[in-house]
Amino acid sequence: EVMTFIDITGGRPSGGLIAGYSLLTVYSLALAVWAVYLGGKRLHYRSFVSVRVLFPLALLILALENASLASSGRLYDNLISDEAGNNFDHYVFIDFVFVVQTFEVPILLIVIFELTYLVHKRRSVNFCGMYFDEGRRVDNTAVMSCMLRNSIRTLAFVLLVMGLMVNFDKVFGAPVDELAGRAGWWPLFQDDASWDEKVHLLLSLIPTAILALVSFYLSIMLWRYGTESAMVVHSSMLNPWFYSFFGTVALAVGQFFGEKLYPIMSNTGMLIFNTTILALMTEVDKDIVATHDVACFLV
Repeated sequence: EVMTFIDITGGRPSGGLIAGYSLLTVYSLALAVWAVYLGGKRLHYRSFVSVRVLFPLALLILALENASLASSGRLYDNLISDEAGNNFDHYVFIDFVFVVQTFEVPILLIVIFELTYLVHKRRSVNFCGMYFDEGRRVDNTAVMSCMLRNSIRTLAFVLLVMGLMVNFDKVFGAPVDELAGRAGWWPLFQDDASWDEKVHLLLSLIPTAILALVSFYLSIMLWRYGTESAMVVHSSMLNPWFYSFFGTVALAVGQFFGEKLYPIMSNTGMLIFNTTILALMTEVDKDIVATHDVACFLV
């Protein structure tokens, strides 16, 4: 077996990479604290477990992943000094990291969808075939709402299973690719190997690609909402509701690098994406509070 996103076979990482991963770890922890604060501050997030609990958890997992990459040199030293010849894959801590790392993308998929759903529902703005009135679903769209929300959760579960298969090299009927989890789309098309030999690498890239595609659509919906329906009026079409689009671009760009830069650039793109989600949560807060204030004034 080969390691997935932690590559210690090439020796110790450079000092620059260690510093980079360390900075990403600290930044991930800071974002997790911010997410806990935002999720616990407002009542409208308390019924959305994905936003209040799972989102900070995803940030902590990202911090753990970056910390593991920063300390991969220490893991390399342990490997070459292992006189018993134990396989590195059998270390319990690494297995734990491989399991929890697969939860990042599914959680973020649910979070970005639930935030988009929440803001449209609170302002009674139609969204993806769902119609709302006074902050509640119209009865004849309840089935559509249930199907759409559960389909997102099902997709998240499928991506979770796919991630576990990739991280533990259990891609049935396909050879193990040492670049899976370590390289992006560029090597996939540059390599002259047959597509049968690239299945493992392709499967490692699909979950984040699906997250990016869904996020592109939802970010456009959020931008349209912020421009046309938000309670807080902005003077320009380039308003804060468009932040998630730029975060999604960063997420997608981080997936195209080769083996040397992919781990740090993909994690940087993921952190930028998470930062824009937190900025989006701030805008959602402002809009819902403004809606509540107007409702209280009218009463």
